Amino acid sequence: MPRLLLLLLAALALAGCSATAPAYGIVGDEDDLYTGTATGYADRTGKIEVRNTSGNRCTGDFAYYPGVLEGRGIIGCDDGQRALIRFTGLTPVSGYGVGTSGTGSPVTFTYGMDRQQSARYLGFGATTIAGTAPGAGQGAGQGAGQGAGQAAAPGTAPPAATKRVATGTGFYISRQGHVLTNAHVIDKCREITVSRQGSAAVPASVVKSDASNDLAVLIATPSPAVAAFRTGRPVRPGEAVVVYGYPMTGTLSSSGVVTNGSISALSGFRDDSRYLQVSAPIQGGNSGGPVLDTAGSVVGIATSSLGLRGRDVPQNVNFALKADVARTFLAAAGVPAESAGGGRDLSVADIGDKARAFSVLVDCKR
Repeated sequence: MPRLLLLLLAALALAGCSATAPAYGIVGDEDDLYTGTATGYADRTGKIEVRNTSGNRCTGDFAYYPGVLEGRGIIGCDDGQRALIRFTGLTPVSGYGVGTSGTGSPVTFTYGMDRQQSARYLGFGATTIAGTAPGAGQGAGQGAGQGAGQAAAPGTAPPAATKRVATGTGFYISRQGHVLTNAHVIDKCREITVSRQGSAAVPASVVKSDASNDLAVLIATPSPAVAAFRTGRPVRPGEAVVVYGYPMTGTLSSSGVVTNGSISALSGFRDDSRYLQVSAPIQGGNSGGPVLDTAGSVVGIATSSLGLRGRDVPQNVNFALKADVARTFLAAAGVPAESAGGGRDLSVADIGDKARAFSVLVDCKR
């Protein structure tokens, strides 16, 4: 549901005013529809408030990245559930967002769409969408001036041709062509391609996806360069790490971005032991990319960030799924993965060169 707000915020910045749009969401139970509104402001921030028929209320604060219809937010509910959300805009005034709550429940939302249109992204059935809430189907610009434009008219058939709706990062983990990434990167994709710097995009297909742990493994073309997972000594707080990925595609470097920082904590959001907290910057598009130690071995998979502006949100709080969780997932999928027990320390630049050889841009089309 936070993504809903984030997309709206992007529309508001373009329109130069505040605007309110209908919001729909699912928190775990696909038969339990949340409804409400998302309001965005010209300073690229906003708020969302939705509730279900039982009265459980969820509210959140959000922000989007400059120049793109993409961002992140955080939402909290009366029943104690909290979730980090990554959103994607379909138009300046409509879009969807996905995330996972601290209890592992999937969280999905839409904004600027009516119930019928939202069903495509939320996954609820025909009985749930039979009614239409007052104001549903209005774009974010309606009711606050028409400068931001309008969402697609209710009942309009989606275009037959696919189009890019999301990008992320992945990395080769086998010479046979297996690529590891986040499940939310390839969620509901009709077509997936992967590409390395300087190489043409090649098609990829999903071998296995695990939404609860936000992991997916794809199969593409064989690769001579693959990542190796660190084994042996455990990671420790304070260790240096390097993140490689393709954040904010179309805005930042198309050749990949290298950032560095350290491991801040051995648990993630709400003390989730599956994650590491890292200070290395992570932005939209980094999801699914490798987090590497000083020898260039994988210690985590970049997953989410709390990099929002706000009085209550700390800086440099980013999360990476631990390598051990990924290795367990790959073993269950029957996918081989290489390991490395150690090695000499490399410079950040050398680690970046190493990561560039096995990392890919993952492109999702619907």
